[in-house]
Amino acid sequence: MAEYWDLYDANRNPLGRTIKRGEAFADGEYYVCSEVWIQNSEGNLLVTQRHPDKKAGGLWEFTGGGVLAGETTKQAAVRELEEELGVRVDESELSLLEVYQQRNYFMDIFVVKKDLDKGTFMLQPEEVVDAKWVSHEELLQMIEEKQVVWSVGLRYGKYGEMLRG
Repeated sequence: MAEYWDLYDANRNPLGRTIKRGEAFADGEYYVCSEVWIQNSEGNLLVTQRHPDKKAGGLWEFTGGGVLAGETTKQAAVRELEEELGVRVDESELSLLEVYQQRNYFMDIFVVKKDLDKGTFMLQPEEVVDAKWVSHEELLQMIEEKQVVWSVGLRYGKYGEMLRG
């Protein structure tokens, strides 16, 4: 099924139009994404490994994706967690860490503080092939070794310390 995203201007004002995922953006058009950093009580973060057939296949990332037309970023975060990991959270569990703007998108980065047993995950096989908990130091090492999606490493490098404060 095709995904459609609402379009926004550079100030994140709605343009009143949508775009089909994969279509080219005009200058000054942006879409919105959500990314969720799940942190357990030990301070570790949950990362997932992309399916090898996807762009950046085999690399690790945080759960997230494009916000569908008519959806809020919190609704998208809840949907993505359930679709990709089988994890259910309530919107009230999401804390906005930062809004990141890059090229043609805005990304709302949310943090969820939750202890989850890896055995309860139901990975979406066409999207995610593995999931694991990593410490701050382990994630930085993975980023250095280029095991993490480049843009995810960039965002974590910029905002990861906010979780430790």
